[in-house]
Amino acid sequence: MIPRASLPRAVPRVLRPQCSKRPNNQRTLASAKSGGFNYETGEANGVKFASRDIPGPTTQLAVVARAGTRFQVYPGFAEGLEKFAFKSTHKRSSLRITREAELLGAELFAYHSRENLVVGAKFLREDLPYFTELLGEVVSKTKFLRHELNEEVIPIIKLGQKHILGNTAEMALNSAHAVAFHRGLGTALHPTSSVPITKYLHEEDLKTFSQAAYAKPNFAVVANGTSHDELSKWVGEFFNDSPTAPPKDFPPIETKPSKYYGGEERIAHDGGNNMIIGFPGSGAYTGGHYDAAIAVLSSLLGGQSYIKWSPGFSLLARATAAQTQAHVSTRNISYSDAGLLTIAMGGNARHIKEASIAIVEILKAISGGDIAKDDITKAKANAKFRTLSAGENTGTGLELTGAGLVQSGKASQLHGIADAIDGVTEDAVKKAAGSLLEGKATVSAVGDLFVLPFAEEIGLHQNVKLSVLAIANLIGSLFPKGELTKHLLALARGAIQQQARKRRLQTPNPPERSPSHHSMASAWQAAGLTYNRYLAVAARAVRRSLKEQPRLQAERRGEMDLRFAKWTVEALYALYEPRRQRLIRIDVVQLHIAAEQQPDSSDQHLSQPSSRPKHGDKGKNVKGITSEFRDAATALETGQLVKDPYFTLFEAVGALEIMDPKMDSGFLAEDEPLDDTFNVLKEVLPEEVVGLMDQMLCHEIAWHMGHPLSTSLFTSYHLDRLLWPDPKRLDDARFDRHEQVSQEDGLLHVIFRAYCLATIKCCNFVHRRVSTEHYYEEEDFVSNLYNRKLLDDFKASDMQQLLDEALKVAEEISAWDGALRKAISVRLTLRRRLLIALKFDLSPDQEARIRCWKHCSELLPALIQTHTVSKPVTAAFSIKIQRRLASSVPPRPMVEATFGETHAFLANLCRDAADVYRVLEYHGSTNILNFACTFQFRKPQPSIYVRCLLQSMIFHDMKVLGSVTITQTIHDDLEELVLPADILLDPANGNVEAPHDPRFQIAKEMRAFVLRVGDSFLDIFRAVCMNRPRMRRMLCHLVSDWESVQLEAENLDVELRKYTREKPLTEGDPTGIEIWSFPLSSWAYYYKLRQMEWIIQLGFELDIYQDDELPGMYWYLSNVAGAKIQHLERIQTFVTRRSGQSKKLSPSQKASFKRCFSLLDVTLLETSATQWLAIALSKLHTVLSMLPPRVEGHPPLPYSTAELRHALRMRPFMQLSIPEPAPYAELSAATSIPSGTAEDESQGSIKDQAMSMLEVAGEAARNARKEWEALGKLDAKTARCVNCEEWWRASVKDIIRACIACSITVATTEKGVQTALGMGRPLSDVLTAEMPRAGKRYHDFWIVPKFTVQQTDVTGYVAIDNTRALTVLAFRGSQSVRNFVTDANFPATQTDICPSCTAHAGFWDSWVEARPGVMAALKTAAASHPNNRVAIVGHSLGGAIADLAAAEIRKSGVTADLYTYGAPRIAGATLSNFITNQNMGGNFRVTHKDDPVPRLPPIVLGFVHISPEYYISSPNDVVPTANDITKYTGAVNLLGNSGNNPLNIDLSAHGWYFNAISACGGSDFEFKK
Repeated sequence: MIPRASLPRAVPRVLRPQCSKRPNNQRTLASAKSGGFNYETGEANGVKFASRDIPGPTTQLAVVARAGTRFQVYPGFAEGLEKFAFKSTHKRSSLRITREAELLGAELFAYHSRENLVVGAKFLREDLPYFTELLGEVVSKTKFLRHELNEEVIPIIKLGQKHILGNTAEMALNSAHAVAFHRGLGTALHPTSSVPITKYLHEEDLKTFSQAAYAKPNFAVVANGTSHDELSKWVGEFFNDSPTAPPKDFPPIETKPSKYYGGEERIAHDGGNNMIIGFPGSGAYTGGHYDAAIAVLSSLLGGQSYIKWSPGFSLLARATAAQTQAHVSTRNISYSDAGLLTIAMGGNARHIKEASIAIVEILKAISGGDIAKDDITKAKANAKFRTLSAGENTGTGLELTGAGLVQSGKASQLHGIADAIDGVTEDAVKKAAGSLLEGKATVSAVGDLFVLPFAEEIGLHQNVKLSVLAIANLIGSLFPKGELTKHLLALARGAIQQQARKRRLQTPNPPERSPSHHSMASAWQAAGLTYNRYLAVAARAVRRSLKEQPRLQAERRGEMDLRFAKWTVEALYALYEPRRQRLIRIDVVQLHIAAEQQPDSSDQHLSQPSSRPKHGDKGKNVKGITSEFRDAATALETGQLVKDPYFTLFEAVGALEIMDPKMDSGFLAEDEPLDDTFNVLKEVLPEEVVGLMDQMLCHEIAWHMGHPLSTSLFTSYHLDRLLWPDPKRLDDARFDRHEQVSQEDGLLHVIFRAYCLATIKCCNFVHRRVSTEHYYEEEDFVSNLYNRKLLDDFKASDMQQLLDEALKVAEEISAWDGALRKAISVRLTLRRRLLIALKFDLSPDQEARIRCWKHCSELLPALIQTHTVSKPVTAAFSIKIQRRLASSVPPRPMVEATFGETHAFLANLCRDAADVYRVLEYHGSTNILNFACTFQFRKPQPSIYVRCLLQSMIFHDMKVLGSVTITQTIHDDLEELVLPADILLDPANGNVEAPHDPRFQIAKEMRAFVLRVGDSFLDIFRAVCMNRPRMRRMLCHLVSDWESVQLEAENLDVELRKYTREKPLTEGDPTGIEIWSFPLSSWAYYYKLRQMEWIIQLGFELDIYQDDELPGMYWYLSNVAGAKIQHLERIQTFVTRRSGQSKKLSPSQKASFKRCFSLLDVTLLETSATQWLAIALSKLHTVLSMLPPRVEGHPPLPYSTAELRHALRMRPFMQLSIPEPAPYAELSAATSIPSGTAEDESQGSIKDQAMSMLEVAGEAARNARKEWEALGKLDAKTARCVNCEEWWRASVKDIIRACIACSITVATTEKGVQTALGMGRPLSDVLTAEMPRAGKRYHDFWIVPKFTVQQTDVTGYVAIDNTRALTVLAFRGSQSVRNFVTDANFPATQTDICPSCTAHAGFWDSWVEARPGVMAALKTAAASHPNNRVAIVGHSLGGAIADLAAAEIRKSGVTADLYTYGAPRIAGATLSNFITNQNMGGNFRVTHKDDPVPRLPPIVLGFVHISPEYYISSPNDVVPTANDITKYTGAVNLLGNSGNNPLNIDLSAHGWYFNAISACGGSDFEFKK
């Protein structure tokens, strides 16, 4: 018993005394009609509930779900769901639930009936909130753990099966229900010993069934002893997580009405005698099937006395008084829509026989009116008392009320039942008894069948004459749903009536005609249908008939209901030919029922025609209506609608599907033959056999890649011939199984047959391995075999023998050349080696298995080399076969991997399969986990078969690596991380048997802990073996489970302190805070943090996060890593303390501590390196997001906000208490820089913060690199990467490369930020960033952007002219002048040349970029030639750069002359006037004719030229003279270039200044790219 103070956080709130007001008046028991025991009903958040506030200190609360044996989808599911009640949930373990219930003095219960599953609790009234919450968890959060199913649930169910074997009374009752109702209510209340429950009971299926059973419409909450308002409040709060609808991918819970059949069954048994006589009884009052007369009749018959020392008034008690060794009782068993009135007898077989005869005589007497009125009065009183007493019983009332709410929305109200019983008359009782005798009784006898009577011997008749209506009703059993049943019955009745008329009109010598030979019109007219409606029904009938697999299965089991009729579907064109051929072209559907005249016709079953009828066949009436339909359709106008009340959208779509090639896999195109056109017995050439083998191999690999067999391997005509029908012997699997032909062709019947059979067997091994492990259908692998068997019953050794014979035949054929012989031998040998490798994939000989796969890989080069001799046979593969395999799904195209893809896949498969066996050497759980991680992180990821093989090896036979128990693995992990050489893990604890010994208690608690965490721990390994998206998704679910594990471990740590006598750490003085080690909780917390790291890192690998989310997610990753570091340091502190306290350690204990310290050091180093790199990338991406560079290929942001995306990213961690998910405000503040613009005073602050962040990022990247390099130097044993060292080191090297790239990127960004912020321009003008996607990174976890510096195309040089004593600075004209001319955007920016001086942003940026190099070159030239005069020259856009260069060079005190040719306007008036008036050298701005460049940017935008202008008026290609040059002055001058026909644009004029000034750059201009 645990103290209340130690209960979890949710419990104290509900343990507090409730403040609800108690009624002042004490209510007494009310009469039946007063309503005192009636329920109040309501609904809260979609959950129906009912309550009745019976005064008293206790409350009974229950969940009643429609999930009894009647509604279970598979045998044993109701029982399994009941047994899982109050097992572990996602919030509480079963141990915790038990302890809390004990603490609160409550009783928990769960049971199931044929219709309902009831889970409930009895408790003190004030504890209602807690138990409502607990039942809400049971309903929606139960964990269906495999070990609990296998070790607890199934053994209990099997024990119950053995109990039933010896209980003849229960066997008789089960038998009576089965005979009376067949399925549904006829299902046994508990699985019998003959039911293979282990075949059906799986934890995942039970979980899905629970989601259907506990869907809100399928259950109700009922309480006795609480107020309506109080229950409504807590139900609305705690049942909100229940599913609103059952899962779509699970068989629905059947709700079809019950039907009474009746009959007889006899079971021999030597453990006692019991017999039950049953009749249709009264249903439940809430279901609308209540018959009060049956209730009164049940009391009247009686059998047991309710008065002491008296035989009682009941008729059976008096009639069977002489049979003292037989006890008789009558009971009406009520269900929602039916009932069973049972008269049960037990005891001596001879007395039972005599009593049963008396019972039938009593029933006859009642129906004949031979009954006293006084007996009827007594029976009514007794029926009323028994009914009201049952309703008053809180347990019975809960189920009745809950079932009523679920079935009909009405609670069971006692006064209504009482009124119904009061209204029963004597005639009603007589009539009820008479109807029982007229109907078909149910008789079940168990015991000594030599004495126990048959039904006929006691006067009950079982044979009922089959009427026409009964025959017609049988039709509906094939198609039991909706309108289809109605009209099929109508068709059948019409056909039967017409057949009867024909028989009456037959002449003495009638012509030979088919029984179904009647016109189509008469069939649908006799049924009362419109012609359109008839076609719709026919179409749906065909669709249903093509999906009649359940009917065929029932027929094989002998469970068909059509035992008294013959069913012929002659116009359906033989729905199933001998090879189950599906036919599509339907002209007429006719149904005919012929009742057998012989009384023993019950053995007649469904008869099917053996072949397709042809037009003109004798006895067949087939009429084609396609042409008539087309003719009728042509009479319709375009868009005209033909309205028919019966031909709805559903029927229309159904009819369209039948002939739609995109929807109907059985559609036949015009002139397309139905039958197979490829002859598998056709003689083939050797090169064609090679081609067939290669094609089959490519299809096989396509199946491995995740495509279904119906579109890959099963499209082969050869394989189809071998597999269908299912061969019983290996000799049956032949290509000529349907024809008797010579088998002289050894190439086909020996070599290729052996290859095909071996291929199928290889697929069998792969399918078996994958389907027995965790995988995801359609995501990794399609397991559907389409009713085919992959030679499961045949040995691989037989296939090996066939391959050996084939190899021998191949060697003996002398007609082949060497290349063909080698090609066939290589493929047969490869198939043989693959077969052996797959067969022994789990054999104990590790080296042999590795050799098998290496031998396979050795043949792959020869496979490629010999592929050139192959000749494909495309006709041997066809999508037509899919019609027989998957007729109910839309057709899919045939899939075949290319031979190159096949070779690459096989190479990876052989490599991965050989490498995976390295895991078998056990070096601790950490090493196994590292192996699985590094192995699964390979590119490309290992195939599904190899991943499942890894799972099998890790968990084979419930042992890790097949040799270490799960308990030992968890103990080793605990010892290595938190509990080195600790008493909690001492194996000797298990040998202590004295309960008072602390070690006994320690062993007990540790066993419970391992049992609790076993599945959670192994699920981590299972998750790692999944594909990458599924791994992340699975971890998102697991991390919440580990939150519960941590909480429960914390409670257990507190409990274990009593036995370990641990002393706490104190801070400072003895009165300081006590710090406890919490080892088990620390272990759970460590794995929770590790899973959080993986979840975040996999998000980067899978490109889940948008680029603008990267700063925040790397910041959060650094926080999680920081929490992990703190936690590891805490563990290290306590381990160090324990190692110091131990006075004398044994060698094994010293080794244990050494391993623990080693693991902690390695894990701390790795986590610290992760944190440093996460910090670096967080800071880097923050700067880039706030000062964004141009991102190439940046996807558009989704229609959401950053806050909403943050909530989505934090969702997997919302259930965690520690570490808490980062609030959006905190994350946003940590990953942002205050915004500002060029004019803001904070611009300098932005630059400082950006540079500060980049400085931190650079330092963090350097630290990360150092620590990853230190990690990479560790040996394999220390790093826990034994047997996977090379993969682990490759991963570490990739991360080191990411660290180096991060450092380079940070340095580049620092330079770019300095330049960009210095110019007041965005970073996008300086840098271009590319965010590499997964597979293109140094390491997929670490997204390091790749930068390209945005270089301007300004180019120039500094030259010395010794002749003229000149230092010449020349700027080349831009190659992007065309873009400049057509650009409509001319931004201006502030410069530092003079106050308020603005210039064109592009020109200024180009000058700023070139300025350092230019000034350095001029300084060097001045040092060597101090007396030279400086001349600055530029053409085109280079002239604009020359203008700015001249201004800055002159400003520095150097005299410089400026010469520009075709230069554009560069600046506003302030800067232009500044340059014009510098007086530190001459200005020579030269322009030419209609050169468009000097006219830009436009004057209206504020741009002007420097002065003066020298305008050349000579045409192109003419050397100008002095007379052709005119000088104009002024910043705004409309006389020179600007005034000469400004609308004329001549780019050629831009290239001719005195001569071809741009000849070195080419004759034409280029667009900037």
